[in-house]
This record gives sequence, structure tokens and C-alpha cells, in this order.
Amino acid sequence: MLKRLVRPFVPPPVVHAWRRYAAGRIDRRFSQATPAEVFSAVYREKLWGTGADGEYCSGTGSYEDGILQPYIASVRAFLAAHPELSAAVDLGCGDFNVGAQLTTAFREFVAVDVVAELIERNAHRFQHLGAAFRCLDIVNDDLPPAEVAFVRQVLQHLSNAQVAKVVPKLYQYRWLIITEHLPCSPGFQVNRDKPAGPGVRARFGSGLVLTAPPFNLRPSEEHELCAVPCAAGTIQTVCYRMLPERPR
Repeated sequence: MLKRLVRPFVPPPVVHAWRRYAAGRIDRRFSQATPAEVFSAVYREKLWGTGADGEYCSGTGSYEDGILQPYIASVRAFLAAHPELSAAVDLGCGDFNVGAQLTTAFREFVAVDVVAELIERNAHRFQHLGAAFRCLDIVNDDLPPAEVAFVRQVLQHLSNAQVAKVVPKLYQYRWLIITEHLPCSPGFQVNRDKPAGPGVRARFGSGLVLTAPPFNLRPSEEHELCAVPCAAGTIQTVCYRMLPERPR
């Protein structure tokens, strides 16, 4: 209550500086933790907010219509142009509010997340959709086969070393649909490192671009599906068509 009363009187630069400091402090807390430990704590402590069930929430980017609806519309338009695609995997599915709106486009849909309790909850809540839910660590485990992989605002929460372990596994998919939170400035410093945690690189003027060093993803083609303005930047979704095998 006190925070809500005081916040209107605090200059925006002070608010932004405090948020950056708090996010950095949280990231440092998790710097030595495994992905399962990090994201279990994020959901347990409601660091991304509270869901309708009073528990799990993957953040405002999974619920705000201004962010979510352009994403869903652009992905559905892409899928309408590629009706041959029948199998998808959602890597880092979170609370599945987004993935649940795409399952009907595929014959097979696998959703994975590193938080075991969240996967159990999703499997129960969304059993009517026919999706398969698996508890996997996308950094350290093998990934399920599919034709399309959705990775929506997931890699932005990982360290560069962790992202570098994920990237080679992505070549098994025919298409990648990657969503990242990027700064507004077109000349931002790409791929600045950070510890794994709930915060993203946009807070210090950086963002993940998988085709740039040190990740050097090499798709055969790429195009932007959508870019939506949001707090402190843009949420951009890019579609990558992958080569049959990883370039040497």
C-alpha cells in the first residue's frame, strides 16, 4: 500500500534506477544456481507476478493483450502459410497461457519446462488440449524432436554460457520462432552477459541476437514476425528457417 501511495511522487529516473538495481541484485543471488533452482524460486516467490490460480505466472508479457495478441496473430499467419507443419515443441512453456492458444494448429505439441511443479500443474489444467508436458532442462537435456520450436522470452533469462549450450540443439528443427525483449535503440550492444535469473538484458541496454557472436546461429533465412513496443524496449519475434544440419 505504501509503495502505491509514494510511487507517483518519485521521479521516473529514480524508479528505473531502483528497478535495475533490484533486478541486478536478484540475478546475482542466482548466479551459482542451476536452471531448475533459479526458475523454481522465481515461480515460488512470484517474481513474475501472481497468476489467476494465485500461484504460477510467467509475467505480463504472457497476458497483456497489446503484447500477446500481435504475437498470436503473426504466428497463426505464419502457420497458415505452412499447413504442412504438424509437430511443435514449446521450449520453456512457463504457465502455458501462450502455448495453449497454438496447440490446435498441430497434430503433435510438446511443452517443456524446467520447473517440475509447473509441468504437473500444466498437465492437469490443460489436459483437454492434448499436448504432452515434459519436465526438461533445455540447457542440459536433449530436446524433443519437432518441426517447429517456439522459444518465447526464455533465452533472455539465461547466461551466455547457458544460451551457447542451447543453440546447437536448435538445428534439429526446421523452423525456429524466437521471441526476445530488446532495447529501443537500434544500435544496442548485443549479447551482453548476465547471470541466469528473472531479469533481462534490456535493463542495461542489451539484448539477445542469436545470429550475432558469440552464438552465431546460421539459419538459411529469417524474417520478423512482429515487434511490439513495451516497457524499456521492444518484444520482437523472429522466424528462422534452419539448414538441414548445423554449419561447420
